[in-house]
Amino acid sequence: MRVILQGYNTCCQNKAGGVRERIKKIYTLLNNELENVELFNTFSTQLQQGDILHVFRLDSENTGLIECAKQRGANVVISTIINLEDGWKIDFYRRIINKFPIMTTYKLMFKSLRLADSIIVETFAEKTYIQKHYRIPASKINVIPNGIDPIAEYGEEIYELIGGKKKYVLQFGRFYNNKNQLNVIKAMKDTNIDIVFIGGPDHNNESYYKECMKSAEDCNNIHFLGWQTDKRLIASAYGNADTFVLPSFHETFGLVLLEAGVSGAKLTISNTLPILEFDSFNACNTFDPSSSEKIREAIMKTYNSEKENMLKNKILQQFSWTNVIKLHLDLYSQL
Repeated sequence: MRVILQGYNTCCQNKAGGVRERIKKIYTLLNNELENVELFNTFSTQLQQGDILHVFRLDSENTGLIECAKQRGANVVISTIINLEDGWKIDFYRRIINKFPIMTTYKLMFKSLRLADSIIVETFAEKTYIQKHYRIPASKINVIPNGIDPIAEYGEEIYELIGGKKKYVLQFGRFYNNKNQLNVIKAMKDTNIDIVFIGGPDHNNESYYKECMKSAEDCNNIHFLGWQTDKRLIASAYGNADTFVLPSFHETFGLVLLEAGVSGAKLTISNTLPILEFDSFNACNTFDPSSSEKIREAIMKTYNSEKENMLKNKILQQFSWTNVIKLHLDLYSQL
């Protein structure tokens, strides 16, 4: 079986590289199981020699490639990786497309999903969303979550950046409105609890980042570490964190939550996120992400609780890469 993996044009250009890392991990693990796994190359890949073309992210730019793969006899799998907002827009364009012969990016995405032999989503909420708004049958959609590796060891590098060894709350990710760092700052800036932010803005979100920094002026307990690429530092930040907060309004999945959980951090999560479907997170404190007061209450409750390994063990069992890659291989084999 020959498998070809394809991302989208800018998936390796973003500093927040969740999709890039997911593709790289799946590529590495598939190579341990199969003899022929390839990352798509515009100038050298021959689709007619492939059995499976697996495209990561539903995007209009890959519709032509998907159509070409089908014409050359390959099976197509799409990992949709979409946000679950604004379903009304999809419904609107679906009706327009059915009535008028006009070309839109939505029309290309509808075409891609129709051509695909199988669709992978990360949560049941995403499956329901695809069924409802794109009108794809449930039998064509498979729920396969992202995987996680345990962080085997970590040092104390993080303490050099936050003024010494101390207990802290961590948030990790790109700065923009959906990630909701501003409400965390408003919730915690008048406390004596240290809050560590790893991540920064992209070129579209500089103003939000500046607003967050301005809100935290003169707050010695709030630390902005910017984008970090040193794996030892990142492991140190996760491994030494007491509490990890994910306050996003929306997330397709939320891999950082798994990374923090398997590192031993206690977790507190927005009550809007589909990852809460998984029973690993049943005991986690949740909150309304629009309320800084509720965020504060949940962080304080989590921060003041005792650490235990039950959550870490559940995550490792439910989201192990061994299980995740087996589900991919089973799906490919069925096709």
